[in-house]
Amino acid sequence: MDAAWVAFGSDSDDSDDDSTADKNEQAQQPNVLFESNAAAVTVAITQYFASLTKTTGVGLGERVVAVTSVVYGDECGEEAGELKTMMTEWVIRRGMKVVAGHDVSSACDAAVLIVGDTKDLQSDSSLNIRRRLVPGGIVWMIIKRQENESDNNNSFDCFPGSIWEEISCVSTSSSYSVHKIQKRACLVNAMSCPWMDKKSIIGKEVALAAEKKCGNFKVAENESYLQFELRAASQVTIVPSVAERTRAKITSTDEAYTTILTDTNIKHAIEKFRVHGLVIIKGLLPPEQTIPWGNVVLEDFTSAVEALKNHQSRPVDLLNPDKGQFEPLSYKEMAMREDLRVDLRSGPSMEKLRSQENNLASEAMAGNNVIDVGSQPTIITADTMGTAGSSWRYHPSILAILKGLFNPRDDSLYKGNFGRWNFGGNGPDGSPQPFRLGQIGSVVSCPGSGDQAIHADTPHLFEHTDCHPCHYCNVFTPGYKVANDQTDNPSVQNEFVDGLWTGSSTMGGTALVYDSHRLSVSAMLLAESDDGNDNDNASLRRQLLELLTLRPALDAGDIVVFDNRTLHYGIANISKGDTTGKDSNAGRRPMLYLNVTQSWFHDPKNWDDRESIFS
Repeated sequence: MDAAWVAFGSDSDDSDDDSTADKNEQAQQPNVLFESNAAAVTVAITQYFASLTKTTGVGLGERVVAVTSVVYGDECGEEAGELKTMMTEWVIRRGMKVVAGHDVSSACDAAVLIVGDTKDLQSDSSLNIRRRLVPGGIVWMIIKRQENESDNNNSFDCFPGSIWEEISCVSTSSSYSVHKIQKRACLVNAMSCPWMDKKSIIGKEVALAAEKKCGNFKVAENESYLQFELRAASQVTIVPSVAERTRAKITSTDEAYTTILTDTNIKHAIEKFRVHGLVIIKGLLPPEQTIPWGNVVLEDFTSAVEALKNHQSRPVDLLNPDKGQFEPLSYKEMAMREDLRVDLRSGPSMEKLRSQENNLASEAMAGNNVIDVGSQPTIITADTMGTAGSSWRYHPSILAILKGLFNPRDDSLYKGNFGRWNFGGNGPDGSPQPFRLGQIGSVVSCPGSGDQAIHADTPHLFEHTDCHPCHYCNVFTPGYKVANDQTDNPSVQNEFVDGLWTGSSTMGGTALVYDSHRLSVSAMLLAESDDGNDNDNASLRRQLLELLTLRPALDAGDIVVFDNRTLHYGIANISKGDTTGKDSNAGRRPMLYLNVTQSWFHDPKNWDDRESIFS
């Protein structure tokens, strides 16, 4: 029983005294019985959010709770209205904000559903609340109980395990039962990588080997690979509150908002990255800034396909690599990754949007000494605070996280760094040192592209210690929105339940290996034994690799920041492509990226001397 219910006594029916109490309870007014449960739920919500204040930096008064009441299919009846009003008053008394269940536009950090029975969980307002609840949010359900009703008869099939964690009953009496369930902070694309056996139970040998190298996250007893993956994906995820999601408008006249993380959540993002080699942040960016980039990327990709197909001396068919006379090369604007997967960093439409956004950003950040030169990286200094309104590339929370990643600091040591007086420096003041922020590019994966070979994008600089601070990382965000209705695009299959995405999609994504930015973990997963007798270890290594592989499901606005030493690979795009003849880009997946490095590190990849596709 949760602590919030202790004040209301035990609900056990094991004694005669309890039976007598239940009979007396039945004689009381229904509102009195409900009030005690409403009070206890409110205390539980208050305690939950209060416990998060130190770990998120979000105060109790900033939290938003949705409340709705449906009694036997009736959302507007007298009883439903009375119960909702009472619950609303209890929440407001505790200082939290309340939004109505039928308000389709307002997101919520938590929700209270008051229902006559579990069938009411399928009502429009109940479904609406579940859709509006932020990832990681909790639903409390106060359910009226019928005479002789057993808890086992309650059905919660509308909370599938792909989206929700396990439901728990926190209080039961003869009149009401109270349940709670948490939405997963991050989903996974369980449809992908069918060659991995994610449904099987993790063996003891695998669990012990994983805990030896990744001891900060334990394998639970009788846990399947998929269950571990879901937990691990949530472990590396930051979920902004409703307050953080509405802190800044894109423009003064626009109703679109961008998320600004609290300083506490920025510190948590940096720590998750440092420990695990990656961090996922849900809903950080406004889709109004990322979708246009996805669109121009696909425009330039289509133009590149046509230009190379009609090349006078060396025609290349990117969409039919087996049929062309010549193999595709890497070009000034685009590099080949594998068949049907390219890295596109420039094109006429991309350059136009880039110029517009960088000019706006320069105006907005006047005095920050930000200079953008064509497709070259930009030097970000301690004074560069970013801007929310012009481009997601300069998002203030992204820049704050990157500064922390590239500038780990010990408060007891930094004052001894006197070499910082050189080269026009300000001395050992502990301020973040400059780093290079690349321009926006995109990896485009076409229908039919396969799983990439597992790889890291950059080497460790030194091999005498497990993991030095990051010197090169990527920021990924989708340039598309995951659509529920695929009537206009039947080539793509995205799995939805009651309007909520389960994370599964035929378009694929990026798989990342948990903790593999450390040499010891990568060696455990991929290195062959020194004596050459590797048969015994091969199976264990394969199982460990499957265990630590995460397939995070990202939608428009989500980002993943990962250390380029982290093992990863692009997931196969098994969509069908354009089946209607109306949209040549159907099923193509533009994953936008930023390459970010320490100011002293130069990526050896340089395409500027290659042949141009568009000139």
